[in-house]
Amino acid sequence: MTTILPSWPYRIDLHVHTRRYSPCAEAIDPENLPRIMADTGLSGLVLTEHDTIWPMHDVKVLNRRLPHGRIYTGVEVSTRNGHFIVIGITSLHGITPGMTVHALVALAQAREAAVIWAHPHFNYENTMEPLPLDRMAAGIHAVEVAGISADTHIHGMAHRMGWTVVAGSDAHCPSCIGRFVTHFSQMPENEKALAAAIRQGRCAT
Repeated sequence: MTTILPSWPYRIDLHVHTRRYSPCAEAIDPENLPRIMADTGLSGLVLTEHDTIWPMHDVKVLNRRLPHGRIYTGVEVSTRNGHFIVIGITSLHGITPGMTVHALVALAQAREAAVIWAHPHFNYENTMEPLPLDRMAAGIHAVEVAGISADTHIHGMAHRMGWTVVAGSDAHCPSCIGRFVTHFSQMPENEKALAAAIRQGRCAT
């Protein structure tokens, strides 16, 4: 069932992969995203491919098929300290897999982008130096929750660190899109506006 918070009516899934640039999401054809958004009542979603960012022209083509709502571009960066979503950039200049989260945060700050710690409970083979919550770079802007029991601890740490709490589905299959969303009081008109809302905590889960 779709949940809508009265003061935060715009529902955006901040973490979606597709087969265009994420082989692990081979079931999600980006051409089907407008229909999926309509079926799930999503206001928007962010394309967060692994270490790859969609060309803005291609995102604009998808958006032409959306009478309402918006598809945004972002990226999930595989740093040596974990995976982080960056929203508000249009190129990966200076951003490479295996960089430190501290270097990523510095680049994002310079571009007024938002950095979200994705699925903080999971470490991967390419996470060479995982950091616990209390040692994470203070400059990140948000941490992702996904409705699991340990998220109570993340909420507490986010409050102490001054991070915004956001939600995204980390969708790798069509049925997962929109499973977890972040709510906004106003619909961000572009990636910079979405990044600013996250950086300033103008959203809810």
